[in-house]
Amino acid sequence: MKPSGRPNGRLGVVITGGTIGMHGGDDGLAPASGLAMRLREALCAQGRHDVGPFVELAPLIDSANAEPEFWVRIAAAVVSLVEDDDCSGVLILHGTDTMAYTAAGLAFLLFGLPVPVVLTGAMHPIGDVGSDGWDNLSGALDLLTSGPPAGTTVYFAGRQIPAVHCSKWRTQTADAFTRTLRPTMDRSAPALPPWSYRELVAPARVAVLPLHPGFEPTALAALAAAGVPGCVLECYGSGTAPVADPRFIAALELARSRNMVVVAISQCPEGAVAFGHYATDHRLKTAGVVSGGGMTREVALAKLGILLGAGLPPAACRDWMRVSVFGEL
Repeated sequence: MKPSGRPNGRLGVVITGGTIGMHGGDDGLAPASGLAMRLREALCAQGRHDVGPFVELAPLIDSANAEPEFWVRIAAAVVSLVEDDDCSGVLILHGTDTMAYTAAGLAFLLFGLPVPVVLTGAMHPIGDVGSDGWDNLSGALDLLTSGPPAGTTVYFAGRQIPAVHCSKWRTQTADAFTRTLRPTMDRSAPALPPWSYRELVAPARVAVLPLHPGFEPTALAALAAAGVPGCVLECYGSGTAPVADPRFIAALELARSRNMVVVAISQCPEGAVAFGHYATDHRLKTAGVVSGGGMTREVALAKLGILLGAGLPPAACRDWMRVSVFGEL
């Protein structure tokens, strides 16, 4: 990615909700409006006049409700801040539960955007004593003003993590996110992706199915019969699956006949799919399953949904899932 082309501009902020701005209520923590005003006042008091405008995406949400369509709303707000308000970078405040999914989605949706985008949030509301919110907010803003290259990253607990290598790993400590250490493969895309931030794509809704002993193949068959266009299949190890079950193979064949794109990734936290080691993974390949290499669930879901949402035919989607746009494979 190229460095930002607007080194002296303001920093835009998109507020989506999440724990960082929540207030306690009878039913527990819930999103509350007014965070933009509180942040503006606090940052001005600290002498930071380079932050703003602020955009609150109403209604603010718990990130458990952040669907792929919400990624597009965030992306549109980011593009507007850059092109209409001349912002040199954009900070996104987001809940932690699905931040890694949103970050992956934005990494692809905002391809070509000439400024950096950073997502952060908090494990405790910013108004609570001892909250990690101010540290994460300040660190993310400092990162944006340091002149990082264009692209999408997550900043959390003092760490900068590429959007395509980020997963939420913990729920009880401040360092909730980790940079996934999955093997990567040098299969760079031969051309620019068939989408860009100038023409935002509505991602297709795709499924994720983890394999497990006793996996019921009718789950995959039902998705294919219902017309779901894509599925991320979380396989064992380097890409093995229960191919001795004829019903499983029949479900894969049904998926291929219905033009469903099935992508295999590894269940292992530091694993990658590499077809060719075992006869079982060879059977997956002959059934039309695509290797997702070292992609995480978050990235595979986002990339597949955006490719299908861009209107590419299944064969082209399979080709693009085999190559890297940002080193995600």
